[in-house]
Amino acid sequence: MRKVPRHNRRREPKIAEMDRQGWKSLLRVTAVFVVSCGIAVALPYLGYLYYVSLESSGKFSPKHVSIRGNVRVSDAEILKASGLMEESVNLVEVNRLNLRAGIETLPWVKEARVAISLPDAVEIEVVERQPLGVVNDRRLVIVDDKGEFIKIWMPNDGLMTPVLSTEQPLDGRPEVIKTAFGLVEIVEQMGYPHRVEEVHYDDATGYTIFTTTSEVRLGYDRFEERIERLMVVDALLSSRDIVAAYILLDAENDLDRVIIKPYPKSLSPKEEVAEPELPGSDSMGEPSAMP
Repeated sequence: MRKVPRHNRRREPKIAEMDRQGWKSLLRVTAVFVVSCGIAVALPYLGYLYYVSLESSGKFSPKHVSIRGNVRVSDAEILKASGLMEESVNLVEVNRLNLRAGIETLPWVKEARVAISLPDAVEIEVVERQPLGVVNDRRLVIVDDKGEFIKIWMPNDGLMTPVLSTEQPLDGRPEVIKTAFGLVEIVEQMGYPHRVEEVHYDDATGYTIFTTTSEVRLGYDRFEERIERLMVVDALLSSRDIVAAYILLDAENDLDRVIIKPYPKSLSPKEEVAEPELPGSDSMGEPSAMP
């Protein structure tokens, strides 16, 4: 029988021991790997289950909504347009841009800003469009300070005077609208004593204002000069106790040329006049020209 060298007999136990340790290390690594994989798979699933439980509990539903900046549009209208009133709203999944876009569909809203603070708070700030007046061109519409359409006028909007009336559609003609209401502002700033109730625009004759007493035709331009002349004419008429049915100040090149048609003293400015007697005119009641 072959004898194993003594030095080999000493090495065999050491090799066996090393093999056992290697297997143990491999088992430990494998166990760690398996546990890590389990945790990696379980954590997202547990997180998902936790999220579902929170969602079903209404944790992320909008409970605290603050709205500011609105005057003409109500909180209820803003909430409805935003979609926050829906029962299924979850603020984790809500897109702020969609919220803002919904609010900006409201006619009076120029711009909306939305901030979401989890779990349940929403802040909304709106910038409203500023109304310039009401335009009547086959329908009553409200326009903003840029002369652009806001909405169809409704009785609950309150009738904002003066009203701009016209025979021609003004869609896409914001400059005409801004000029008309700018004319009213000039009249008021210069201290003309009669309130303007309506401005009429016509492509053929220009701008005409209707005050509480008279119709005053002012043409297309040089409004400040024409209003200055109008105030001189009005003072002269008042000194003579005359109320003008209409005053024409629309001469293109001669601002000193003024044509006046007065009401008879027996009638009010609101009554229709036929062939009145005019101071300084013939008996046929033709309009008189003032220097």
